[in-house]
Amino acid sequence: LGEYIQKRFKTSDVAFGQLNEHIPWEFQDYILKDKGLAVDTARHYLAILKKICRMAFKEGHAEKRYFVNFKLPQEHRKPPRALTREDFEKIRDVVIPPERVTHNIARDLFLFACYTGVPYADAVSITRENIYKDDKGDLWLKYLRKKNDYQARVKLLPEAIALIEKYRSDEREELFPMIHHPNMRRHMKGLRDLAGISCDLVYHMGRHTFGSLITLEAGVPIETISKMLGHTNLTTTQLYARVTPKKLFEDMDKFIEATSDMKLVL
Repeated sequence: LGEYIQKRFKTSDVAFGQLNEHIPWEFQDYILKDKGLAVDTARHYLAILKKICRMAFKEGHAEKRYFVNFKLPQEHRKPPRALTREDFEKIRDVVIPPERVTHNIARDLFLFACYTGVPYADAVSITRENIYKDDKGDLWLKYLRKKNDYQARVKLLPEAIALIEKYRSDEREELFPMIHHPNMRRHMKGLRDLAGISCDLVYHMGRHTFGSLITLEAGVPIETISKMLGHTNLTTTQLYARVTPKKLFEDMDKFIEATSDMKLVL
């Protein structure tokens, strides 16, 4: 936006009163044509521009709410990617030499995402204070998501508890050692090669895997999955929790069993 303002107004900053309703269209063309970026990227920057103008009007910095009638370009949402059970087991069982410390930490952080649905930004910041015990003595993870400040809560599976215990340390508050995001991305590529899988492995696939392979295929209702993932609406969860062929067959078997004593009358 700063580059566009410099080009359009020949200055580093403008007052809200200098804006007009053509600005979003011009800014969109600048992003797409001059910068050569994608439509989804343009949508991202335009959404920030609209948000700033909304905040400015609300806080009294602008006399009107600019660009309220400007519609963001349609988002091209790609289907979320989750691991197959075979690929998940390859990553879980792959033997990484102990001297490759950060590779082991990266793999365990990824597995923690598969078992809990916790995204990277939250996985590296949650602490022991985010662990709660219910009346039955079961452990729960509760945290506010950095993305939307919405509470996510998930009952910890034995595998997730084992990972927490593996990295327990009094020398830090966080549950896991820090791996910065660029290094995590690099380690994901190495983990893919070590495990011998063909898909492009990224950390967020662990969250998708939790939403489909770990929970939905185990019969967890999608409404419950939504609460565990910390989604603000069910529509987002429906994209994560894809209905796999295995789930489809199981649900049809349950339906046939439940209706076996019914007679169809034409």
